[in-house]
Amino acid sequence: MSQENVEALRPIYAEWAQGNWQPRFAVYSPDMEWGWSDEFPGLAGVARDPETRSSKLQEWLTGWEDWRCEAERFVAEGDSVVVMTRYRGQGRASRASVDTTGAHVWTFRDGKVVRLEVFSSREKALEAAGLRE
Repeated sequence: MSQENVEALRPIYAEWAQGNWQPRFAVYSPDMEWGWSDEFPGLAGVARDPETRSSKLQEWLTGWEDWRCEAERFVAEGDSVVVMTRYRGQGRASRASVDTTGAHVWTFRDGKVVRLEVFSSREKALEAAGLRE
């Protein structure tokens, strides 16, 4: 199932790389939960977010004039996929440019995403998923 899960994520990252933050993709389970790891003070926590337009995501995006996320590498095992990411953006108020790396941990059940957790540390993401490079 690992490769099928990776392929299911590719269209999401194709959109995010263009700055298109469509909040719900068909691969998302209706009871999907998502959020940020404890590396993000003030944002940390994973919860169910059934809203069509995620208020949590919209809140994050308001600080950015432009925010994009690209997948650099996929590490898959069983029902988990860790995606090594690159973020690029420009602050709305500061106009400061950002170019940094991070990782996403995706959990699948029956071909649908049931959880997404965002990490700034790639090592912590792999550890959280019980994976190694």
